[in-house]
Amino acid sequence: MKRLTILWQRVTVDGGTCERCGDTGQSIRQAAETLRRELSGLDIEVILTEKALPPFAVEESNRVFFNGQAVEEILGAEVGLNHCRSCCEMLGGETDCRTLTLDGRTYEALPLELLLRAGRTAAQKLT
Repeated sequence: MKRLTILWQRVTVDGGTCERCGDTGQSIRQAAETLRRELSGLDIEVILTEKALPPFAVEESNRVFFNGQAVEEILGAEVGLNHCRSCCEMLGGETDCRTLTLDGRTYEALPLELLLRAGRTAAQKLT
C-alpha cells in the first residue's frame, strides 16, 4: 500500500495555538478525511501527523507538508508574513506569522480547498 503522509506543524503554548493555526487545523483534518475516502480505492493510505512547535519557531508555524513537500512548493504559492493579533496575545509580544499568496489572494489560514488541491497533486505522484 502506498502512503500519502501529511504533516501539519504549528506553535503551541500550554497546548493551545493561535486562531490562524486553529483554523488550518480544522481544515487539514477535514482534508485528511476527504483524501482518505478519495484515495482508498487507489490503495493509498493517508496518514496525518500533527507536530507542536515551541514558541520561538513562529517562522515554521502553520505549515503543511504532503510526503515531505510543503504546500507552497506544491501549489507554487508565495510565502509572506503579516501581523497576527492572536499570536501576539498568545506569545506576549509583537508577532508576524506566515501567509501564502496564490492566484492574487493572500491566506492567513490554509483553507480546505487549497489543502485538497495540494493533497491531490501529491497523491497523483504516487499513482
